[in-house]
Amino acid sequence: MSSALDTHGSWWPLAMLALAGIAFSAACYYPGAMSLDSAVIWSQARGAPSTNIYGAGLRWLWQLTNVLWIGPGPVFLIQLALLWSGLALIARALDCGIVVRIAFMLVSASAPVVFVLLAHVWSDVMLMATLVFAVGALLRWRDARVSGWLTAFWLALIFAMTLRHNVLPAAAPLVAYAGWLHRDSRFLAPRYRHAWLIAGVVALCLSLQALAMLSAHSAQRRYTLWPGTGMWDLVAISLAVDEVLLPPAARKSELTLGDLREAYVPWSNVPVFTATKGRVIGPFFALDDTTATTLRTSWVDAVTAHPGAYLAHRWRLTTALFGSKPREWPHELVYVDEEQSFRDNPPVAPNRSALHRVCIRLIEAVRDTTVLAPWPYLAFGVAALALAWRRRARANAQAALAVLASGLAYAAPLPLIAPSAELRYLGWTCLAAVIGAALALAAGTRGGDGAPN
Repeated sequence: MSSALDTHGSWWPLAMLALAGIAFSAACYYPGAMSLDSAVIWSQARGAPSTNIYGAGLRWLWQLTNVLWIGPGPVFLIQLALLWSGLALIARALDCGIVVRIAFMLVSASAPVVFVLLAHVWSDVMLMATLVFAVGALLRWRDARVSGWLTAFWLALIFAMTLRHNVLPAAAPLVAYAGWLHRDSRFLAPRYRHAWLIAGVVALCLSLQALAMLSAHSAQRRYTLWPGTGMWDLVAISLAVDEVLLPPAARKSELTLGDLREAYVPWSNVPVFTATKGRVIGPFFALDDTTATTLRTSWVDAVTAHPGAYLAHRWRLTTALFGSKPREWPHELVYVDEEQSFRDNPPVAPNRSALHRVCIRLIEAVRDTTVLAPWPYLAFGVAALALAWRRRARANAQAALAVLASGLAYAAPLPLIAPSAELRYLGWTCLAAVIGAALALAAGTRGGDGAPN
């Protein structure tokens, strides 16, 4: 049932704002900045051998858009459309007046981390936009019970699962919330209802993960992805104990501690492979390569023998990931302002408008400050989670719990698995904190079934 606060035609301002937001974002950033990762994915979409290093979803989408228009522009516009339409749908679900709903959309899209990330064609940003749309579609189905919105939610979630390899923690709370909305006491006895709900959620999550693995399996060249992070960990531990712990299979014999000391930085694993001048082999191995097994054994032995060194290294990464980035660090950890080329990709004309230059100057001015640090969003999300729990009998507070849990769960494994401290890894976590807080604060009086009390 629609919110009692919805008045006839009140969604039109939200739709118009979404269109204006898409136009403004495009004016700022179109056709979207491309890092090397983006350029490689585009190259694969154009026919280069595909790999499982990246999620398949962005490559598939790019293959479709290339039929109509060559370049990152169409993908960038789809990204903007998903985000702004998702925000409009979420705003419509808020139990508040139209002015507050409009303010929610503006605040969400202009939150500094979100505004910066929207400039890029990245799988991380497409994931953020897709999950926003999925949440909006699910809330619209909750309030209107139109089956098309439920279909849109599941399609968006399925697409999200193909974008990155670590999406399941973000998807699971949303699946659980969808299951909660599906519960029906007419068919299940109360004592069995929660057991069936849990079983259904687990089955759906496993199915989504199987889909993600299947999409990765579709790549023409498949590699073991873990070594890139594991080798970085081994380098950090080696420096702490003054002994090269990388196994001989993963390095050249002339590699020294001095080489590792010059290459190691706490914010990225890339210099380990680039600054050692080939003395450390590449970060990816073929799936049947015994080197990966040898490396895994060495990693386990090193972490077991020197847990303090390992945790110190991972703590340095965590503070870099969630904190502000010092100005002497590369700005690519925060943003990219170019259209990187790769192989035979056609050249792409970058945005050189006056508005774009203003945006980049503002971003550069604050990139080493708390303005672009994820930790305030994380703290805000935890506080909003507590508020949502106190109001959990209300429909939008329940939605807030799902969204906030999704953002926090997505961030939780990063201290142990992240290969660098790039801001884009936390885009969904930051935006989920804003959306969850809005849902918790504007929970109104609607009960848990979504109908007015």
